[in-house]
Amino acid sequence: MNKKLLLMLVTIAVIACGSVAHAIPALQTYINDPSATWNTATETWVTSSNSFELWVITANTDSKPLYDLNLVCALAPNQLPVAGALTIDGIDYNNFANGTPPSWGNSTGDYPPHGVYPTDYMELSISSLVDTYPDIVHNMQPGNYADTAPGKIFKFQVTTTYSWLHFDSYAYFRGSDGKFTFAPNSHDAEKGTPPVPEPATMLLLGLGLAGTGLLRRKMK
Repeated sequence: MNKKLLLMLVTIAVIACGSVAHAIPALQTYINDPSATWNTATETWVTSSNSFELWVITANTDSKPLYDLNLVCALAPNQLPVAGALTIDGIDYNNFANGTPPSWGNSTGDYPPHGVYPTDYMELSISSLVDTYPDIVHNMQPGNYADTAPGKIFKFQVTTTYSWLHFDSYAYFRGSDGKFTFAPNSHDAEKGTPPVPEPATMLLLGLGLAGTGLLRRKMK
């Protein structure tokens, strides 16, 4: 292969890899609290505090506006909503629906489950359109903080007595064909330690796996 062509291909590959590795997500969910730590395995910010500031960060990485920006709060599978147990900016939220967000639109129930959904969850609408990015925002994943882009930060003061809560955010890009797709999201946020599945749940899972094994044997 021509040396000049090989050098050009290598250069393009290096630039491409660098841009992917250091790209800022269009959407991040972050906990601005001294107790917050980063869980590398789940890419989640975790806090032990009962009162903390939650950030939803949008970044204008490809000059596209974001539509229908929402914050989602999910309960543990065995946790029933309790009045007064969750306030956001001083407002009590206890009206939860069971299933997988979003709760409306063409993408109803399509949010990635990532070990959380379906469960009881509530949605807080942040903005129907985010097309201005007046600030400089950072990639909040440890090690990538130096990566910046024009963006916007939406801040919420959360107070809760629940032992565990999971936070997500979602929004949409509108394609040239007019169709809406989820904007790439990165980083979840949680309060507390994820709940351990109940023995009955584990038993049902075990029976299901055993049944699947027997069915495969019969099919052979």
